[in-house]
Amino acid sequence: MFKWPPPKSRVSLSIVIPSSNLSLYKDLKLKTRLVGELARVLAVFRVSTVAVYKDPESSEEDYQLLVRIMKYLLIPPYLRIKVQGFDKYLKFAGLLPPLSLYTHNPENRPVDVGDVRFGVVLNEFGVVDIGWNRPCRLVNYSGIKRGDIVLVEVVSVDPLICHTVRNSPIYSGYSVSSVTSEDDLLKFVNTHDVVINTSKDGIPVHNVFSDHEALRKISNARSICLLFGNPRKDFNELVKALPRIDMTLNFIPHQGTLTVRTPEAIIASLAILNVLLESKQD
Repeated sequence: MFKWPPPKSRVSLSIVIPSSNLSLYKDLKLKTRLVGELARVLAVFRVSTVAVYKDPESSEEDYQLLVRIMKYLLIPPYLRIKVQGFDKYLKFAGLLPPLSLYTHNPENRPVDVGDVRFGVVLNEFGVVDIGWNRPCRLVNYSGIKRGDIVLVEVVSVDPLICHTVRNSPIYSGYSVSSVTSEDDLLKFVNTHDVVINTSKDGIPVHNVFSDHEALRKISNARSICLLFGNPRKDFNELVKALPRIDMTLNFIPHQGTLTVRTPEAIIASLAILNVLLESKQD
């Protein structure tokens, strides 16, 4: 069922992406397009957090590129020119697809009471640019500073008044977690209720539908973390000190190609997991 604005998922869904995935391409333009495609997939399936892992096979440049572009795409298009300075990693930002999040106002809807969108703080008195023909004034601006990007809800149109939103029921995009060591990776992954490693050598995912214990574990989870590898290795082959893994699944049994690229694996995995989670809601 299509709902707009989209509700936040009842499950906090995280994925781990090794930054060595960008090594598939040598050209900055192609790397940029790949990150844009990944970010779109995360937004489509309402992923809560993407952990960018600087694995041993990744260069520093690829790691920085993946983190910078993922964060850049979270900035609404109407604010980018105002908040984003020169960044060599964003040389081909014009090729990036929009995330089209509700909070980015992709329909160019006029401001109305109850509207939720991102804005940039203009001064210490709570004046915020929300991409409208005049700024709004925050009623709760304690602790914010000029340049901060905040999520706000409109409470009055004339005068234009907003308040910051801490925990919106509307999906407003993923957050980006930078993971540069295996210790940090372990800490991040082990906070989740269920950890799923995706692997060509895993249990075929259709077996889960007849495994009542596995279904119950996934359905009752408040947080799920999916682990992905790179074009050459599965996640468990990249990491020496493995985090807790509750199940290893093959989301594309009987694949028709010699290898499955990470963007393809992410789409397949999130699509199937989305079916499992939505069937629980129904």
